Amino acid sequence: MYNVNELRSFQRIKTACTVKYKKAGSHDVQQEGVTINLSGNGIFFIAGEAQELSSLIEIHVEPGTSATPPLEAVIEVIRSNPGPSEGEFEIAGMIKSFK
Repeated sequence: MYNVNELRSFQRIKTACTVKYKKAGSHDVQQEGVTINLSGNGIFFIAGEAQELSSLIEIHVEPGTSATPPLEAVIEVIRSNPGPSEGEFEIAGMIKSFK
C-alpha cells in the first residue's frame, strides 16, 4: 500500500444540505442546490446550471439542524462540470469571505 499525503489545508466533510446561491452583489433570485461536501475553505455542490469560472457567488447553506448555524459566504468558482444527471452541474468553490 502506498502513502499519499493530503495536500489540502482542511479536511472535507461529506454533507447533504440545501445551499442557496446567486451571483455576488446581484438582485437575482436565489437558486437552490445540494452540498456534496464542505471544508474550512471550500464547498462542493450540485447546481441546476453551470457557473462561470472565477465568478463570485453568494451562498447560504442550511445545515438542517438548529444546533448548527447557517453558513453564509462568498465563494469563487474554481470548477464547474456537468453533473451525474441531466441538467445537473458540479460546482466547486473556494470560500473568499464569510458573511
